[in-house]
Amino acid sequence: MSMVDNFNGDESDDEREKKEMLQRTECFNRLFVVASSSVKLYYEKYILKQPCMDSKQSGEAWI
Repeated sequence: MSMVDNFNGDESDDEREKKEMLQRTECFNRLFVVASSSVKLYYEKYILKQPCMDSKQSGEAWI
């Protein structure tokens, strides 16, 4: 009888480990989405800029 109890206990441990792994994976996925969204927002706001005037409009010569 104890072997059957141990088998059922092992099965619940396996299920518990699967649930914990699934939670970790979901947490990592959420973190990845937030981080990549932040990088995209930073890129669009600070790096991807179009000048309001080009050199012909401003009269300045670019070297």
